[in-house]
Amino acid sequence: MSFNNSSSYNYNREQNYVLDRKLVSVHSEDRDITKWKNSNTFEIMISSVSNVQSLRLIQATMPGFYYTFSNDYQNTKFNFTVGETTYNVTINEGYYTPEQLALELKTKMNTIYGVDNNFNVIYNEIKHTFVFFHDTVTFSFDFSKKIDYDITNCDQPIVWNNYIKWGLPYNLGFKKETYTSSTNVNGIFDYKNVDTTDLTQFIESPISFDINGENCIYMEIDKYNSYDELYPYNKSSTNIYGNNAYDGKINSAFAKIPIRSNTDYSHDSRTHYLHNLVHYEPPIERITRLKFKFRFHDGRLVDFQNFPFDFTIELNSLKNEIDKKSNIRIPATYII
Repeated sequence: MSFNNSSSYNYNREQNYVLDRKLVSVHSEDRDITKWKNSNTFEIMISSVSNVQSLRLIQATMPGFYYTFSNDYQNTKFNFTVGETTYNVTINEGYYTPEQLALELKTKMNTIYGVDNNFNVIYNEIKHTFVFFHDTVTFSFDFSKKIDYDITNCDQPIVWNNYIKWGLPYNLGFKKETYTSSTNVNGIFDYKNVDTTDLTQFIESPISFDINGENCIYMEIDKYNSYDELYPYNKSSTNIYGNNAYDGKINSAFAKIPIRSNTDYSHDSRTHYLHNLVHYEPPIERITRLKFKFRFHDGRLVDFQNFPFDFTIELNSLKNEIDKKSNIRIPATYII
């Protein structure tokens, strides 16, 4: 008896799967408030989803109003000096128009100074700068010194060492330098015919201000991020190949959500620039919880100020497709 070992057998080892779609709707108020006091970071439990092949953010309804100035952003304070005395000004948190911010600064400076009511702050609409005045005394700003903040959220990064967005003076158009008032105010407000006769001491911000805030939010989902980012505020360095080298971070975020600041609620879906479908190979064995973080590019956590928001996560899982043959008998008395 002989056996033919050379015979070839064609085994069909293909396995058919069906893609099962599950949507998870999340509202910021769904979180455990006792554990996650701030809505910029929280975790939720979901019904177990197995063999997850892809995730996607398919909808996000974010607040349209965001504070540009916040204690947690470390941009609500600045110091000014008259004689030997230094005064600390703290503006209210919120979002300002240039005119509103100029009036806020004027009021706070006169209140904290207390000697007279003669400080004035004017917004230059042509140059987009702020001009600080007093009619008699010489005053100065020393923005080279760091101002400490009592930050309520310990996960907020310290912004002082950043190149931009390092504090209120940056937002007003100043650099990390010392400025002393001068007396030559001629021509500053010729465009609006302002009488500057009594404004004998002034300091004008050297560059245009930045008070509009951010235009996008980065959404992180712990363990499931796919975005790569360059770290901001890197100094250029030259490697042995003569190329500039910058540091980056792999898998730093899950989605990038555009926002339209201070214009009502911002409605975005996958048809409005949410291109963040993430595939996983091999599929994720099981997902039972999702932890979210909402931040800006420089790492600052978003201060939502208790404004509610919601979003929808799509989980696509692979399920075995078993070919089942079914014989269905229809009773004679039953009419389809």
